[in-house]
Amino acid sequence: PAMSGKTYNACKFPNPILINTDGNCSKVTTPSIYLNDKKYKTYKEKMELLFGVLKELNETETTYQTIIIDLIEDVFDICEGYVLEKYKVDNLSKVPGYATGYTERKVNMQNVISALKTLTNKYYVIVITHTVDKVVDDKMVTISMLKEDFYILLEGKADVVVNCKKLGNTYIARMSKYRNNYKDPEVQKAIKPEILEVLKTYEQ
Repeated sequence: PAMSGKTYNACKFPNPILINTDGNCSKVTTPSIYLNDKKYKTYKEKMELLFGVLKELNETETTYQTIIIDLIEDVFDICEGYVLEKYKVDNLSKVPGYATGYTERKVNMQNVISALKTLTNKYYVIVITHTVDKVVDDKMVTISMLKEDFYILLEGKADVVVNCKKLGNTYIARMSKYRNNYKDPEVQKAIKPEILEVLKTYEQ
């Protein structure tokens, strides 16, 4: 959910750069790029900015160690908006050709995910999404605001999934899924100390 400490927790990781969509970058001191800044008037400009930044981070040496995408569902909206703008329509179904609009949106988003995966060779990559709690089959589940198939794709590539919530005045960050048993001393030995210290601040 909003205002639950997601950006704050992400910025605990070493030397981050924040690629932001919702304006939260104004609330932190982390170096940031605001994709939805009013000076970028078209989705084409926003797409070119996003891919330009990711390309530069991949091809040049920087002092950054962590890349934060905040929020990924807004990046998805930019991928869709780019297609709508390109064909001058207000709905993907109006793009000429069978499912062409939906296919182009999917390709755009897959290109974003592919670029982020490449960046994991040099950086820690954190992807932030809003979530909602819903009752499904009599069970309370947490659902991402990102389209489900893309969330599943990202989650499958993640080493750690952290859920952030605010209960009253208390902020909670809990590891809900993780690739390794981070309580195992042998696993801990393989993790850089600065990352292990961050992980230790999360429940579970």
